Amino acid sequence: MMKIIQISSASSSFSAEDYEEDIFRVWSSKVGFELKRFYPSLEIECWAIEKKYKNERKLERNKIKFRIFPTDFSLRHGMEISLFLIKALKKEIDRAKKENKKLIIHIHEYHTWLAYSILKSIKKDKNIKIIAQHHGGRSPFKNLRKYNRFFLIFPLVALMQLCERILLKKIEVFYALSNEEIKYLKEISPQSKIKFQTMGISEEYFKKIGKKTAWKKLGLNLNKKYLLYIGRIKTTKGIKELLDAAKILEKQDIKFLLIGNGTEKEVLEFENYAKDKEINNVKFLGAIYGKEKLYYLSACDCLVLPSYTEGAPVVIMEAMAKNLPVIATDVGGVSIMIKNGKGGVIIKPKSANEIVEAIKEVFTWKRKDIKKNAKKYKWKKIIKDIAEDYLK
Repeated sequence: MMKIIQISSASSSFSAEDYEEDIFRVWSSKVGFELKRFYPSLEIECWAIEKKYKNERKLERNKIKFRIFPTDFSLRHGMEISLFLIKALKKEIDRAKKENKKLIIHIHEYHTWLAYSILKSIKKDKNIKIIAQHHGGRSPFKNLRKYNRFFLIFPLVALMQLCERILLKKIEVFYALSNEEIKYLKEISPQSKIKFQTMGISEEYFKKIGKKTAWKKLGLNLNKKYLLYIGRIKTTKGIKELLDAAKILEKQDIKFLLIGNGTEKEVLEFENYAKDKEINNVKFLGAIYGKEKLYYLSACDCLVLPSYTEGAPVVIMEAMAKNLPVIATDVGGVSIMIKNGKGGVIIKPKSANEIVEAIKEVFTWKRKDIKKNAKKYKWKKIIKDIAEDYLK
């Protein structure tokens, strides 16, 4: 007998306006849904916290129970605590011991206060197994550089770092998203199993949609080349550099299509930047999902992802599955996913000129079999690996 609890470590309302629906789209929920699809007999629950709630909410979707707990303290993303969740988790642990049932606690993002509080509340037991998925967060000391007056918060950050060094040792299996993170985890928890593991992508990304079919569906010009960006519209995603690259290439028959949303302020800021600089070969398309997104991935000639920081971007896997070359910055797990010159080109962050040179290089390539490198990111393969770790 076994029960699995997927735990999301941050309120959805920090990043999503429709946070009540977003709970079903977060990584922890996707793992829950895919586990249930491939192993329907498993007992799975998905837990989360939400700073906007005053009471616990219980929901159900696809035969999975969802429990969303209010927070007792919420300072910012990753700095939240829910004693309601901790209390409920202790009850589950006691029940597992009483019924001699194996309980898998799968924490999504462990560089958070909620993860610390969960780990502190759990004592080592043969019935309890803790697994943790990295979401791109960084250790407290690594995050110090983000703060202008870091000396004011240094004592707090030092305490958080101490918590990690003590508490992360309780985690049996880590799924990390970069070589840097793997190195860090080996240092503080050498006895744990640590491996590179990403989110998965569905089979629909591997189904071929002809380029001409996609062009016609989207009303694109067959005589132009199209560069695609998919992600948040924000400074740290390298949007300014992408716009500057578009300006440099404005005399070419190249159109830059940007898919994604962001805060109203940042989107307007970049739209005005493009207008002021008279960058006319860029189009902001907003958020696009589902079949339409597949058409854009099929119609375009290259994906560009010029981020300053990343984990292991799912959009890279999606592009590869569509046999689309990828230009991406050497951050996070990108260099693990892309072999330079094969599936794409790896560039330095914050350089419009490097984006331009990479685009020119990709456009000289003969057709490559990029899709084969994406097969390892199919949900079926990822879920099989996770299930094996649960059962060991």
